[in-house]
Formats: sequence, C-alpha cells, structure tokens
Amino acid sequence: MRAQGLEKKSAPRLWHWSSWIGYAALAWSIVYGIVHLYWLLGGEGYPFIQEEMVMFSAMVTYLPAQAGSIAFVVLCSLGVFFGIAMHKAWGRVVPYWLIMTYAWGLAAVLLLFVPDSSLIMIMAYAFLFKFDFSWLIFNQIICIIGALLWIFAAVSYFRRVRQACTYCGRTENGKAFVLVRWGKWITYIAAFAPIPYACTRIVWAFGVAFGVDSQFFEVNPIAQITSLVFGGICIGGGLLTLGLIQKWGEVFPRWFPFVGGKRVPILLAVIPASIVAIAVTAAGVVFTFTFFAIQLQLMPAEGILLNDIWGTIGPMLLWIPWGTALGLAAISYYYRRRGRCKYCNGSEC
Repeated sequence: MRAQGLEKKSAPRLWHWSSWIGYAALAWSIVYGIVHLYWLLGGEGYPFIQEEMVMFSAMVTYLPAQAGSIAFVVLCSLGVFFGIAMHKAWGRVVPYWLIMTYAWGLAAVLLLFVPDSSLIMIMAYAFLFKFDFSWLIFNQIICIIGALLWIFAAVSYFRRVRQACTYCGRTENGKAFVLVRWGKWITYIAAFAPIPYACTRIVWAFGVAFGVDSQFFEVNPIAQITSLVFGGICIGGGLLTLGLIQKWGEVFPRWFPFVGGKRVPILLAVIPASIVAIAVTAAGVVFTFTFFAIQLQLMPAEGILLNDIWGTIGPMLLWIPWGTALGLAAISYYYRRRGRCKYCNGSEC
C-alpha cells in the first residue's frame, strides 16, 4: 500500500510529527485530567473563575467549579480512551468518525469556551509595553496547546485511515486542497473584517464620540493613545494579512534589511497568523455572547449604556468571522506554498 511505502521513505521518526502527535495529545489528556481531579477533590487553583470584568468572562466560567471539573475529568478520560484507540489494533472496532468527532469537539471546546478576551488584550497591550500575566491566562494557553495537539492528532489519524501520506496528506489521486482555490477571497475577508473596529477606535482617539453617547465619552491622553494604538494594530494586521496572497508575502522586498530578496519562511507567516486567529476568535465568542446577552437583558450592562453597545461591543461582532477567516487564510497560504513533499514526493495537482 502507498501508506506503507511512505513510512520506509520517511526521515527518522522523531522528526515525523505524525508519529508522536497522538501520544502527545494522550499525555495532555492524562495530565490535565489528573489536575482537574485534584480540583474536584477540593484542591486550590481552579482557574475558571470570573474576575473583575464578569461580562467578558469565558463561557466555561458560568459553570460551577465542581461541574466544570467533572466535565473536564470526563472529557479527558474519554481522551485517554480515544487516544489509545488511535494507536492500538483493537481501536479499529471504534468508528473512526466517533474518534474524529471527539477530537474536533474537544478542540472546539478548548479553543472557543475556555479562553476569554485576556489573550488578545495581552497582545494588544504589549504594543503599549504593558504586560499582565497570571495563572488564569497560563491555563488558557495550556488548553489551547491541548486543542492544537488534538487537532493535529485528528489530522494524522484521518490521513492514516484514508491511506494518505501522514506528513502532507496527499494521496495518489489527490487534488489541490479546497482552501487553496478559495484562499484569495478568504484572505480578503480576514483583512477587511477588523476595519469597523479600527475605525471606531481611531475616531475615538481624535475625540469623536462615534457610536457612543457624547455625554459619557471621556477624552484623556491615555485613552486616546490606547484607542489609536488598538486601531492602528488592526489596520496594520489587515495589511499584513494581505501578504498571504501577495508576492511580498512569499519573497521579502528588496529594500527589506538583511533578508531582502529571500523567500519568506512559511511558518513565519503561518504561526503568527494562527495565534492571532485563535485569540481573536475566542474573544469574538465572548464579545458576541455578551452583546446579545445585554440586548436581551440576560446580563447587566455594567456601566455600558444600551444605546452605546453598538459602538463599544458592536464592531467586535465581526471578530468571529475575522478570526475564522484569518485561520483559514493561514492554512490556505501553507498549502499553497508547501511544495513537494519530502516523504512521499507528492505535489499539488
């Protein structure tokens, strides 16, 4: 079979990510499940709590601490079972779609319901040389790592099931990845989705009470600088996003110091874009939930007037499509530029 031949041609297994990624996801499930069992039994440090900004808290924080720990102990226990099933012969009796459903479902929970707006705020405030790191944020990063491990484990497992190259995913009759064909339009969405947020913050920086009541609009140098920086970051990020479909996103411009004219490393674009995509999407889930909860009077506004909600939180309704499109655009960029596989010698059709 093609898949068997690929293993003979591959480099040392230590460097073949598909050979260890499933075990890494299994190990994460064991460790994180044990930690939550410790919290369930009364241990200190349970991270899913609502801090000062209750209305911008992660979805998981609305669960009581005991219920949250029970949920994660169960999820991680299932992860141990499915993680072993992916690597053992008896695992063939488990429908592959069930394993895939679990892996992608757990990843979605860890990416969308555990993080809050803290991650994107840390990234933004770093441009103002403000750094605020805590155990709660560190735990969110741990959960994101777990989600990524399970995503790649699912990808590797699916490739083995369909007898494709476990490194690149190509088959003998493979076609070009669908995201490559739609990559241009997806990238445009990712580049322009943050524009409404950027525009509101920039006009705020110049003292214009756009979308909010002027009577409650506070103008001070710190707020103006913060709004200007946040808006500028979104504009700059949108321009960099366009590089995913532009020539200068593949080859550094000649005027660029030291590396001008050289090819842009693929991961130099993919990794930052993916990190921002995860943080933006997770924050978008929180903002969208908060927006509709306030509109439906299911949650107190906490200082935000209902008339101001379209100017304050409204632009963030585009953050879910922004983050999703950015992540898909990064994947499209990777598949478009990856070239011939060094393990199976396959290339795009």
